Amino acid sequence: MNRSISGMIALAIAIFAMPSLASAAITAPFTQRAPSDAAMSSDCTAPPEAIVSLAITSKYGGDGPQRDTIDPEADRTFKKQMKPIRAFSQQVVKMANRYTLRGRIADAQCALSWLDAWAQAEALSKMDNPNAEFERAQTLAGLSIALLQVEPAMRDDARFATVTRWMTGLATSTNAFFDATRDQLKGSRNNHAYWAALASAGVATVADNEALLDWSVQTYQRGVCGATAQGGLPLELERGKKALEYHLFALNALVPVAAFAEANGISAYNMCGGALHKIVNFTLQSIRDPAAMASAAGKEQEPFVNGMPSAQDLAFLEIYHRAFPDTAPMESEFLKLRPFFATPLGGNQTLLYQK
Repeated sequence: MNRSISGMIALAIAIFAMPSLASAAITAPFTQRAPSDAAMSSDCTAPPEAIVSLAITSKYGGDGPQRDTIDPEADRTFKKQMKPIRAFSQQVVKMANRYTLRGRIADAQCALSWLDAWAQAEALSKMDNPNAEFERAQTLAGLSIALLQVEPAMRDDARFATVTRWMTGLATSTNAFFDATRDQLKGSRNNHAYWAALASAGVATVADNEALLDWSVQTYQRGVCGATAQGGLPLELERGKKALEYHLFALNALVPVAAFAEANGISAYNMCGGALHKIVNFTLQSIRDPAAMASAAGKEQEPFVNGMPSAQDLAFLEIYHRAFPDTAPMESEFLKLRPFFATPLGGNQTLLYQK
């Protein structure tokens, strides 16, 4: 049988076999901290002006189809365009992490006030090009997981419902874009789609929206079930000398999506014959010896700064270690990088997931 046809059949079977969600409320994959004090505080700085419309320049500029060489001028433009959004996300996530660490309602209240300001302004509602859509997905992932962290303290605040409606609208719009462009844009099928899946899972949990979680899991399935027998993600292998970097980037979205699914009774870790494990093993083994990745990608891999990926590059490992301790290649070495932190994952992964 043609390999692509057999793969499509396998994916169709996996999607058909996916259990429907139970009627119980959708659950977060980490323990949500209950508030430990009732003190409110007014020492919350005002949020920055909301960004409503966005057009994003690719940091690769006019690079060829592999898009594996950063254009310095385009990269400067990209960073300038993203700076206010990243600054907002980083601050909200830090406040949510402080709440998770200490249980202070003041931290949760401040995070919610920032999110509410952007919700009232309908921030991120007008994406002017595909790159903006891709960046919105990643941003929404981090913000939704931040909102999940402060939910126990803020659920009864009217602003929580406002922010939830805003995020639900963004997630619905994001998913519609990816669905509409999947056949035309490679970016709507590769790692960007996995980040959209994570955003959809985060918002689904806050809003208790089964349709959003279903979309997230189906997108995850398309990703992991399309992996090669070796554990490579075909569209990330096409990134040439950055294939290893983009496998790590993809895993930073795929592993948390799997955790959201598993927390809600959906077997994601072992889907399609344990494809996620193959991807994790192939990727982490390639850090020590990139020869197999280089062979599959057709190019030598770009070395990491200081010879090792950063704690942010490996942020997914905290979740994976919690589910499958002492199984990942080089795990003991990588765990020395703790705490794992990535804003698009909701901040401090070690705080959220370490046993």
